[in-house]
Amino acid sequence: MFALGRGQLLGLDRMGETSTDNLLAAIAKAKEQPLSRVLCALGVRGTGRSISRRIARYFATMDNIRTADAETMQRVDGIGPEKAPSIVAELAELAPLIDALVAAGVNMTEPGATPPLAADAAPGGQDTAGATGADRPLADMTVVVTGAMTGSLEKLSRNEMNELVERAGGRSSSSVSGKTTLVVAGEGAGSKRAKAEQLGVRLATPDEFATLVATLLD
Repeated sequence: MFALGRGQLLGLDRMGETSTDNLLAAIAKAKEQPLSRVLCALGVRGTGRSISRRIARYFATMDNIRTADAETMQRVDGIGPEKAPSIVAELAELAPLIDALVAAGVNMTEPGATPPLAADAAPGGQDTAGATGADRPLADMTVVVTGAMTGSLEKLSRNEMNELVERAGGRSSSSVSGKTTLVVAGEGAGSKRAKAEQLGVRLATPDEFATLVATLLD
């Protein structure tokens, strides 16, 4: 799909100029997706949205991911000695597909991520080289987002909220526990808000959270 040109599309049944232009625009937009989404779409076993985001944030580029060995892969939060070798092996098997995507112009970098220096790699899948407190306001925090977002966060999907948490240096989680640092409680937060109150976990409204990560919002 990414390699199709205008002439090829116009030659297909029921593809007029308007349909072709719309499809080409959609393809161009898809090529600009962050590395984390490309990695997730590859369907590597042992990864999903969250792990894909952590891998992309840690390594910053697909080239860095592909050259990582199992030991290096374990530096990413959530990837242990059992999972790392299979991820590395499967990425190697996907080399022809990845090469084809690169040749088609698909983005292979993660916005805002900086490749870690070998000697300065930080644990937990977060790189700190060149980062400031303003860049990582949620550093070392485990954040749960629940309920409907409002205000400047209203249009963000749950996946986009989790991406925002991790861009801000935090770790996104889907459940509240004693390890949770912050719960962003929107409208209709329900049981997760109640559990946070029970455990004494810090709560923030969507507006308060937006203020915390203001430097990362468009």
